[in-house]
Amino acid sequence: MKMVLATGIYPPEIGGPAGYVRGLAAELVSRGHQVAVVAYGTDKTEMGRGFEVTVILRTYGPLVRYCRYMLAVRRLARKSDLVYIQGPVSEGLPGMLGAILANKPTVLKIVGDYAWEQYQQTSVKNPELLDEFLTHRHSGKVRLFEAIERWVAKKAKVIIVPSKYLKTVVEKWGIPSNKIKVVYNSIPPLPSVVDDQLRVKHQLEDKKVILTVVRAVPWKGGDFLCDCLKELPIDYVLAVIGDGPSLEQWKQHAERISVADRVIWLGRLSRAEVANWYRAANVFVLATGYEGFPHVVVEACSVGLQCIVSDRGGNPETKEFFPDLVTVAPYQNKQAWVREIEARFSNRDSRFSAADIRASGVLSFERMVNQTLEILKTGV
Repeated sequence: MKMVLATGIYPPEIGGPAGYVRGLAAELVSRGHQVAVVAYGTDKTEMGRGFEVTVILRTYGPLVRYCRYMLAVRRLARKSDLVYIQGPVSEGLPGMLGAILANKPTVLKIVGDYAWEQYQQTSVKNPELLDEFLTHRHSGKVRLFEAIERWVAKKAKVIIVPSKYLKTVVEKWGIPSNKIKVVYNSIPPLPSVVDDQLRVKHQLEDKKVILTVVRAVPWKGGDFLCDCLKELPIDYVLAVIGDGPSLEQWKQHAERISVADRVIWLGRLSRAEVANWYRAANVFVLATGYEGFPHVVVEACSVGLQCIVSDRGGNPETKEFFPDLVTVAPYQNKQAWVREIEARFSNRDSRFSAADIRASGVLSFERMVNQTLEILKTGV
């Protein structure tokens, strides 16, 4: 099969779609398929190994970028069987137009609601979480993004989403359920280099360490976790990995409620460093108001760490894979979260053996590629 992979980002840029497209393209080529990639990027964008990567420079304005992207997709699609598009707007609109001009079918992958993500960056006070956002239409640029992503989704022959929750999101766009297929993303194994002295370095030998790994944006719940910490005994410590626009607000909140000396702000860490914090912590928490499907929970479970997640978005789906490790708690219910955190320490042997809780290959790369390839074949 010959196909075009249309993506918004590509290595060395970081982010799920970038690594996903590179890995999928390489695997498909190794299986005898012909692949071409179209991506926004710079002169530093990686070239493909065994496949072509066409780079649309970001130095151009939006209209020029979109036109160049569309023409690149049309050119490559004419020699291909289908176009696999990795998002509904920046790559979705020009990618879909290019495929239509080449008279080729499309498969679309959706990992979130782009319109909602843009809405979250507006100056609206107390912005809506995604479930509320989907109950009505909006105005201005957000309405335009809503219209674009829904049009692109309706034009696609098949849609792939990485969780059951995101399937319900796309259904609320007016897309028929039988057109949407769930394929969970693969989770690569954590680095095996272990730092046994991490707790010693941070003077945590006699502390109960609560860990979260999040991007610091309002719906990720860093301030809420500080509120929970306030209600816990003084030997409980919160370690926060990640950065973002809300980080300073979270720090100020911790100061305001007098828990700043019990919070460790670790910033952005490498995956190996994050892996060592999973191994050093006593419990992992994810108090977010939205997740498509939280890979960080799967990573924490892979080393036997007990987890507490909110009941929003794709968070509860992790319990299907790790029923003995994941506890689901109601979003923003402080009393419930404090109770569940304390309960994780009632059993002295709170960590499970990683050998006993692996997901039996269900989240493996090979499984993901096989399922994706079967769906792509139906799109031709």
